[in-house]
Amino acid sequence: MKIVLFKKHIVKILLIVVLLTPTGAFAQRFRVKVTHIADGDTFTAVNRDELKLRFRLYGIDAPEKKQPYSTVSKEALSKMVLGKTVVVDVKSTDGWGRHVVIVSTQTVKDVGANMIEQGMAWHFKRYDQSPHYRALEKKAREKRRGLWYDTKPVAPWDYKAKK
Repeated sequence: MKIVLFKKHIVKILLIVVLLTPTGAFAQRFRVKVTHIADGDTFTAVNRDELKLRFRLYGIDAPEKKQPYSTVSKEALSKMVLGKTVVVDVKSTDGWGRHVVIVSTQTVKDVGANMIEQGMAWHFKRYDQSPHYRALEKKAREKRRGLWYDTKPVAPWDYKAKK
């Protein structure tokens, strides 16, 4: 009898988790304090419970560590968010378990858009079809900002494919 009740509770809990995951995990908005910058599109932060979480900026792809402008891109992201409490809007979770997010600070409405605008990252069209991000990248290219100063910058996805 106890085993049957235990199994029923487990099934109920699993059902609740499955039903709530799409809305609960992917439609969250919360504050975190940024503690580490991995590169121009990835950072680590802690939430109010001091849980360490990894995040990836939605809609952008920054240069890989051995690519030109990688350090500059990382520094640009650091300047905007490192040590600050930011708001993250979770869009999804990627294959590495990172929350893919849109980030805002007290002074920057959309950190990813700002990175594109500065020429510190590509618009990641494979995962985002935003006309706003597309226009920001086009303008950064035309003005030869950041990585667009290089005559033939290699996109991170092409760089990884050659490795």
